[in-house]
Amino acid sequence: MSLQQLTDAVATSSSNSNNVATLGMTVSDPPTQGEMQQIADKMNELIVMLRR
Repeated sequence: MSLQQLTDAVATSSSNSNNVATLGMTVSDPPTQGEMQQIADKMNELIVMLRR
């Protein structure tokens, strides 16, 4: 891999997460199990997208 190919790959790697929407939620105090599950699900979605 050339330096230019590496530079190009790094320049676009952040866009892997563009398809993961923000949570757009307000967490109660204390958080409910449902809210925590939404956060865990969103983290899993992000991890999967970043591994592509």
